[in-house]
Amino acid sequence: MFRSFYSLAALALLFLGLALADDKTLTDKLVNIYKNNTLRRLPTTGACTAKNIRVRKEWGNLSSAGRLDYIRAVKCLKTLPSKIDPAKAPGARTRYDDFQAAHIIQTTVVHGTGSFFAWHRHLIWLYETALRNECGYHGYQPYWDWSKYANKSLSANPLIDGSATSMSGNGKYIAGRNGTLQPFPIPVENPPALYCPPGTGGGFVYNGPLVDWKLNLGPVVNNVVTNGLHVNPNPRADGLGYNPRRLIRDFNNTLLQDNTYAIVNKMLVNMTSMHEFHPYFFQVPHTAGHLFISGYDNDLFTSPGDPLFYFHHAQVDRIWALWQGMDFATREFALDGTLTMLDLPPTRNATLDDLMKFEFSPDISINDRMSPTAHGLCYIYE
Repeated sequence: MFRSFYSLAALALLFLGLALADDKTLTDKLVNIYKNNTLRRLPTTGACTAKNIRVRKEWGNLSSAGRLDYIRAVKCLKTLPSKIDPAKAPGARTRYDDFQAAHIIQTTVVHGTGSFFAWHRHLIWLYETALRNECGYHGYQPYWDWSKYANKSLSANPLIDGSATSMSGNGKYIAGRNGTLQPFPIPVENPPALYCPPGTGGGFVYNGPLVDWKLNLGPVVNNVVTNGLHVNPNPRADGLGYNPRRLIRDFNNTLLQDNTYAIVNKMLVNMTSMHEFHPYFFQVPHTAGHLFISGYDNDLFTSPGDPLFYFHHAQVDRIWALWQGMDFATREFALDGTLTMLDLPPTRNATLDDLMKFEFSPDISINDRMSPTAHGLCYIYE
């Protein structure tokens, strides 16, 4: 079996050797290890080689022209007709809606389960493919490096600074609001819930390219927010009815303290078992990134309605890919979780042979999305 160039013992020594260095220096070193390990195991010929591998970049590292091309393509998806079966999502009107609909339908079996990472990896790839093949986008899906901006002002992040080359900024500030509470959709009495304190927005997005962005599906979780904007409930209990409305955001930078370089380093180096890595990552950094965007009208089901979802989950996929690349022999095909969210009700463990559903696209096995360089995938992260 292939063994990573850097063994776990070597990684431990590396971590000790950089213990006095700043957190970003260590993260950069780990990224280089991941990239070297990934590239050196690729064949010299075939569908995916070191010469033809695609590179997914951080939004801030794209040129202005590259950002504008991406923004144009995302808007293009909103002009194309939906392809999903209307019986599954009668409220879907656009190609963009298809991805949100698939996420809504599959939410309870792809969060806190063994397919969490692989399912979202494929969804991001389907989205990237649609941007390129259906809307002429020339690049690849960018990611949002949470850690880079965790301790900076919102205006320092070009992804959300509200400029013409951003994905728009915050929602208009509304004072005096309470937080939101989202119960996990699991069949138990008093299920655990996600609490999100009010942030620095709360109103409609008011600047940048997405000021006229419309959500057609959701919400599923009807949060009650004191003095917040009223959001009409969906005409269907499953959130898949037609419910057009504007985009709300409520950025809260304090939540990104769960997504710092120190936290990323801890996951990559110290969490050597998927049984530790997956639940921590799912419940802490992954959740914090979603709640940063908005805990209101952006629930566990409907979060892909905001285009920032794809940047956030590209970063989730990136950190998973980095973790795998630390030691491919033990981590590449490591799974954790059952077939039900938080194993409620209890079910068997997920296996690599289990099929994942995407509603508007063919089923695919978990195994086929365990690697970003196999089974039709060929990309690497900066």
